[in-house]
Amino acid sequence: MGKAIISVKGTQKNEREESDTIEIVTEGSFYVKGNTFYITYDETEISGMDGTTTTLKVTENKVTLMRFGSNKSRMIFQKNKRHESDYMTPYGKVLLGIEPSDLHVNLSRVGGEITIKYIIDLDKKVVSNNELYLKVREVN
Repeated sequence: MGKAIISVKGTQKNEREESDTIEIVTEGSFYVKGNTFYITYDETEISGMDGTTTTLKVTENKVTLMRFGSNKSRMIFQKNKRHESDYMTPYGKVLLGIEPSDLHVNLSRVGGEITIKYIIDLDKKVVSNNELYLKVREVN
């Protein structure tokens, strides 16, 4: 498991076209097992998920985002395929739909980039349009 510098930029736009962007740069880990890449980092106060560890399991056409700790969730991103995900909130669990319209994975053994454009729906009603950009670079 190699050390890595990970940059994450997430933008969320609601139905009123109001947008919110969060950017973090952090240390984490990056490794390859077979044809699957793994990226792991600890969330911060800035993301509102302090005490949470995020792991991305990445293949050519699928990204699975798993969060453990104070925030637990599992989100699956496959282009033009809707997946449902339980999302824990302070008020209880909600079921969200996640459907990417665009998914680009450009990773090698030393790092690379992931871009995902997706909608989140609640009871099949769109609540936000989102974009996630992640850049990872292995450091020695």
